[in-house]
Amino acid sequence: MRVVPDSIQPAPTGRAKCRGCGRAIAKAELRFGETGPNSYGEGEATSWFHVACAALMRPEKLEPLLQATEELPERDWLSETVRLGLEHHRLPRLVRVERASSG
Repeated sequence: MRVVPDSIQPAPTGRAKCRGCGRAIAKAELRFGETGPNSYGEGEATSWFHVACAALMRPEKLEPLLQATEELPERDWLSETVRLGLEHHRLPRLVRVERASSG
């Protein structure tokens, strides 16, 4: 079985939704692809994130790609956000907070 690495690439269409915020990723916008086991069958599946959402929610996986990728918009902000997420390992869990429907 071939393992597909995580990647940053432009979206070929506008159909994918971000797993972080739930909004659509626009065509030609840069996106972060996180690979993991496919829950519906064999092999790997890719979960897509906006690059900013990945910096907030998956800093440990985005850090090596930031170092390897030369040109990214808002690179300084992304690097600082990833650094904070790595220093404070519980911070990525606080990105998405909701009020309980029963509350």
